[in-house]
This record gives sequence, C-alpha cells and structure tokens, in this order.
Amino acid sequence: MGTTTSRHGDPTNNEYLNQFYGQDPIPSDHPFWNKFLSFSISPPTTCSDHRNLDAKLRPCCEVLAVNNLKTGNFSSLIKVFLQRTRELLANVESDVNQLCTQIYNALFIIRCFTKYLVETYNEEEILQQFESKQTSQTGMYYIDLAPVSIPFVTEFIIIIVVVIGSVDSDVNSSNLDSFLDALIEIVVDVPLKDYTYILHLEAINCILVLLSIQMFSTQPAEKLCVYRSLMQGRNSIHSPLLVRTLLQHFINQTKVPPGVLNGDGQGGSIVLGLASFGGVFSSIYAGLWSIVTLGYGRSNETDELLMAIEAAATPEERQKAREALHSRAPLAGQALLLLLVLVNHCTSDKGPLRNPYRQALFSFTAAHKDDDAVASAPTKAASTFKLDTGALYGALCHVPNSDQTTLLLYMLLHRNQQFRTYVISRSDIEQLLVPILRTLYHAPDSNSHHIYMSLIVILILSEDDLFTKTVHDVMLKGASWYTERAVSEISLGGLLILVIIRSIQYNISKMRDKYLHSNCLAALANMSGQFRCLHPYVSQRLVSLFETLARKYVRLEERIKNSQSLPKPNSPPVDTKVNAEGQVSSVEKKEGHPPTESTEGPSGEIAPDLAQDLTVLQEVLRMVLEIINSGLSHQLQHNPNLLYTLLYKRSAFEPFRTHPAFEDIINNIDAVINYFTSKLEHENSDLGENEVLATIQRGALQWPRERLKKFPDLKFKYVEEDKPEEFFIPYVWSLVVHSSGIYWSANNMKMFVADSDVLAH
Repeated sequence: MGTTTSRHGDPTNNEYLNQFYGQDPIPSDHPFWNKFLSFSISPPTTCSDHRNLDAKLRPCCEVLAVNNLKTGNFSSLIKVFLQRTRELLANVESDVNQLCTQIYNALFIIRCFTKYLVETYNEEEILQQFESKQTSQTGMYYIDLAPVSIPFVTEFIIIIVVVIGSVDSDVNSSNLDSFLDALIEIVVDVPLKDYTYILHLEAINCILVLLSIQMFSTQPAEKLCVYRSLMQGRNSIHSPLLVRTLLQHFINQTKVPPGVLNGDGQGGSIVLGLASFGGVFSSIYAGLWSIVTLGYGRSNETDELLMAIEAAATPEERQKAREALHSRAPLAGQALLLLLVLVNHCTSDKGPLRNPYRQALFSFTAAHKDDDAVASAPTKAASTFKLDTGALYGALCHVPNSDQTTLLLYMLLHRNQQFRTYVISRSDIEQLLVPILRTLYHAPDSNSHHIYMSLIVILILSEDDLFTKTVHDVMLKGASWYTERAVSEISLGGLLILVIIRSIQYNISKMRDKYLHSNCLAALANMSGQFRCLHPYVSQRLVSLFETLARKYVRLEERIKNSQSLPKPNSPPVDTKVNAEGQVSSVEKKEGHPPTESTEGPSGEIAPDLAQDLTVLQEVLRMVLEIINSGLSHQLQHNPNLLYTLLYKRSAFEPFRTHPAFEDIINNIDAVINYFTSKLEHENSDLGENEVLATIQRGALQWPRERLKKFPDLKFKYVEEDKPEEFFIPYVWSLVVHSSGIYWSANNMKMFVADSDVLAH
C-alpha cells in the first residue's frame, strides 16, 4: 500500500479494495479490516477530482453490489463499524484517535457504497445489500469434517449453527436499524473534539445519504424503511437528544479543526499521517471542502468574509462569500440540513407515523446558559429538552441569512410558541429582522422560495401587536444596502414598510404573483394599526404605491371597456388566501368582508387574463386603501408626515370617489383630507413645509374621530396548507443538493429535475 498519499490512484488496482468487493467472504474479525481501514485522505485540487473519483469508484460499487449478495462483505463492514463504535462509546473520555480514524474510514466507505445503492436500486434491493449474509460458510469458518464419525458430525453441526447464530449481537435487529442507531449514538454521545469533528460530520452525512432515498423514490416517506426506523422504535427514543444536539451544533458554529479537511495538518491528525490507501478515497471526502470553500478555505477571520458579503459587487461574489463563511463550520451546516430533513417528513397527523423529531423541535423549552440541563448535556432519552433560546436567537441573527436559516426560523416561529414569544420580547429584534429585509431587498439575487419564506416569517411576526408596536420604537442609523435613497435615520418599522412596498412593486413588474402580493399586503395590514411617526419618505412610498396601482387599474379598466368585453367589476373585495405557489401558506382574515367569487365575463367575450388581472388588481388596490385608512383611524395624531403626503397627493384619489368598489374607503380618506385642508385654508397662504406640518399637528389634536366610518380591524393570520409536505419536502432536498457538498447523480431522481449546475458543483 505504501506510506505516501496518492491523489489519483486507480481503485481497480488496489489490493485491499479488490478483496473487499471480490468474491471471497471476509469475516468481521479478520485482520484484513485493520489494514483496510487505515488510509489517509488528501484533498482534491478541483471539483472535477471529486466527480472523477466518484466515476472511478462506480465500477467497484457495481461489482460489490453483485458479489455482496454472496459474500456479505458489506454486512461484515457494518459489523466492524458497529464493533468499533461500541468500543468508542465505552471509552469516550480516553485517547481514541486511532479508533476514531478507523470508524470514520469505515463510515466513509459505507457512505460511498450506500449512495451508489440509493442512486441505483430500489428500497428492497438496498435492504438486501444491508442484510446480506454469506451463502456458504466456507472461507469464513474453516471446518474439516472428514476424520469424524457421523454422530459427532451431527453434534458438531449443531454447535456450528449455534456459533453462527450468535454472530449478530441482536438477532431481532436488522443491520440497517443497528447502523442508524450507532450513527445517532455517535452524534449524541461522542464528545466533539478536534479528532472527533470529522466523525460527527461523517455520521451526519451518512444519515443524510440514507434519507436521500426519498429523492429517488415515488413512495411517501412513511412507507420507506429508513424513515420508519427513525420515526418509531428504539431510534425514535433518541429524538429529543438528537434534535437538541443538531441545534447545538448550529448554535455553536464550531470551526473545522486545522488539517482535518484541508490537508494542512501534520502527523497525528485523524486523517493524516497514516498508511496510504493508494488514493482510492484520498480525494472524495475533501471534495466537500474544496467545493464549499471556493478559494476561501484558509481564511482565519470570519469578519473578513462578512465584509466580503457586504462589499460584494455581484450576486455571484456575494454567494461565494456566503458559502465560504458557511464552510468555516461545515458541521453546523450539515446538522441544520439533517434537522430540516428530519422534521419535514412524516408530518401528517393522520398518517401512520408520528414524527418525534418534529415534536421535539416544536416543544423544547427555554433554559439559561447556567442552567444545569444545558451545562450537563444529558444523554438519556427524555420527552423534551431545554435549550438556551438566547444562544439560538443569536445564531439565527448572526449566521448569514440563507434558505436554511430562514426555514428553521419559520418553523420555530410557526410551531414553537415559547420561542416565538421569546423572539417577540427581544429588544434587539432588528438583529433578526434586518438580514431578512436585506434578502427581500435583493430579491432578484435570491430564489423565489427564500423570498416566500422570508415574507411568511414577517407575516407571522406581524400577527403580534407587541411586534407591530416595537418596530416603530427601534431606530436605525440607516441601511447601507438600501440604495434607492439615502435614509440616515429611520425606524425599523419604516424600513420594513419600505422593503415590503418594494417587494410589491417588484412583483408587479417582474413576477406577477398574486400570492406574493397577498403575503406582503397581509403583513402591512397587520402593522397598519400601529403605524407611528412614519418617515416622510415612507409616507411618500406608501401613497406612491397607491398611485402606481391606481394608474395601472385605470389603464386596464379602460382597455377592457374599449374592447367591449367585461363590465368593470363592482363586487366587494375578495379576501385572498395567501398561498406561495399554491402550496406554501395561506392567511385567514379574522374579520372583514365575506369572500365572494371573482367577476368573470361570458366565455369568448374577453381574454381571461385581463379579467383576472383586473380582479386581482382591484383586490390589491382596495387593500392598500384599507391599510392607509387603518393608519389614519388608529394613529392619525402620530402621523403628520402621512397626512402631509395625502394632502399633497389628494388628486390621486379623485377617480375612485364614486367607484363602487372603493367609495366607502375613499369617503374616510376624503374626510381626513377635507378636514386638514380646511385647517390650512384658515392659515396664511404662504406656509412653508414646517408651518404646514405644525398646522397638521395642531389640527390632529382636535380631530373628531367619529367622522370616520368604522371598518373591521385588519388582522390576518398565517395558516399552513393541509399538505405542507408537498412543498417542503422537495424544497428541503433541493437545499441538500445545493448546500451539502455531496455530489448527487440526477439520473434516477424522481422528486425533481435537479439543476445541472448544482450537480456539477
């Protein structure tokens, strides 16, 4: 085998690998395994090295898949792994560097072959590979029966049967169950140290690969053995501990130890300084490192990468810097991906399986840093667990905003009431919200799912009155990324309104997505009753949004009239369910107009798209008017800048004063405009801006609130769809494909057609 690391060895020429996938059975206690599992890993220099080596291993995997059904060598390797893992768990406080090396190497080989199986075979065939045993004991147990008599032979055969039957430590447990159990025990029970970091990382990767069978199967998760094993039985007992550990990895963001993945370490490293394996596996695993670091792997300062994200001139540069920052703590990234996979499968309350990981995530309670439950990190099963919610909040704020972090935040806010209450109570809510607003501001650089989830997070937060009040009390010293206009000082609520308005206008011009409108407007509507001290620019943008929509509505209505198609719609507004791409979400209006059917003309009289556009635009325009009216009804005295803008733009409302769909709301706005116009007319005609504002403020103190017609409070609540897994399962696996660093073949994928760029990394 040699003692130097080869980067591009030919696996077909390696003696030990040939034995492993060959035709001869190798017992689990054979000295072969000590040699087979003592190899070093050297990183590839390019991403193509990873793909090329994957291709080189494929012929070996093909042969092993055939021979293993007779030799059971893959099962033997699993037994070796289980034995070594038991030794490790019994000596976790000792110096077990060499033992960790063998366990890691065994895991890596198992993962390589398992991934090939998952990408190539159906579930039944995969289980056969895991549970295969030698068809003949010859070559495994050498027995010479020639010299003995028949009675002795009979007795000896009975003994042999007993011995063979005792090879498995648990005859009632499958290899797959035992393997999963051992993986979870490694993640939960093995302390995280420099030499165990890569072991934790590989254990999580193995679980991800096993669960990835969902991508290659048309069966629902509850019918797949891997998911059944994890969701019920002995593996499920560890669910609270596993969820807590994965969350703790995300919170800690532990950096990868020097030399573990980038090959800079010296002798004594867990994966370096050992006997070479001829390059068979020398570059596969480190491909993850080269893929995710993108040239930044040797940086020692997280702040530098944060600055690179801030200063990025293009979306590509920003994404590279973000991924480079994530790569500094790959264990945290993989742990988050695994957590999202676990909690988003088997989610139906009416299904055959209950998801204990989902329940654990949604029910954990708060603990302080000095809480014994946190400090001692118990490793016995419990129905729930305590977690330092402050540390989790800090991680969600300071880990760069991504699909994964936003999705975790969404799930916690939506389902974990204690965590949601904690977040709402924070005095530094801007730390959480500003990165989300920046993501929305840079919508063209983000995928649509990330935009939807970000908006839904804001919608959920906006349901709380304390939040809608607090955001206007938090003052920001501007936002450098908001480049449309320099705003030196603005409230968090004002910035939130600006970004949501921009999202609506971007959607009007680019995406034309009805549900995105609904999410944005629902959040603004929930906030409108607490609009306070709006910045002049925020007030201008809010009224300008109405102007933009009004012009578009008038043009579209005129176009329909001129084509002698549909009469203009005059039905009451429709309360639209928010549903991201028809699958993600919905909102329910707590009070207000009952839903009605949208107006449609007789078949053939008008293009259906025009009629639909007019109806949707009418709903949006009505909602914007209701938002303005709500702000005036509840906070008129605290919004002189909004009143000033309404007076300045009063002509924008003129075309809708007699429109049956808007006149009731317009009457309220007109009453306000007329009242303050009258106040100004009694003053000097040469008033400047400051004098006008002063007059408005004095008039607001005398405003008779009974002049306004009362409308139901605008309150919308996010409601998840009946079958959320139809959206979330493909979404989560797309994140795994994009972000895990594991190369996935798209050839047999059933879930989605993966982006070729993603698969090529």
